[in-house]
Amino acid sequence: MHYPVAWGLSKLDKRLNLPGLIVGSFIPDIEVLILFLFFNVGIDNHFILHSLVGALTIGTLISILVTIYLYPILASLIFRVDKSKVKEKCKLTPVLILSCMLGNVFHILLDLPMHPYSLVLWPFVDPYSIIGVLVLVFAVDGDIKL
Repeated sequence: MHYPVAWGLSKLDKRLNLPGLIVGSFIPDIEVLILFLFFNVGIDNHFILHSLVGALTIGTLISILVTIYLYPILASLIFRVDKSKVKEKCKLTPVLILSCMLGNVFHILLDLPMHPYSLVLWPFVDPYSIIGVLVLVFAVDGDIKL
């Protein structure tokens, strides 16, 4: 659901940068992959990039770098589009920064109702005190696996 929201945001406000929204919308989940591959932590675990503090700082910075340096290469290879046109769209601008930031924040907001704990307000609120509403709805046996 992260990519359709990025696309929808770009249609709501045509000034936003679609590559920045797309990259920002998936960057918080790279920590899941890193934790799983390198630290043998379960794939359902989240850390700092799933908090507003992490998304607005580290997540946005990573998103900007990936959008500028990696997105044009991948988009031109995968979708056979002109790399120079994609590079032009991925130049560092205030709109690109805002779009990357919004992609990260909307990722977290979409994840919020779906997990048995949420780091959204970390380090200010204990992640286990925020339980996603969908988890509560579908935990018919009362087991939310905390």
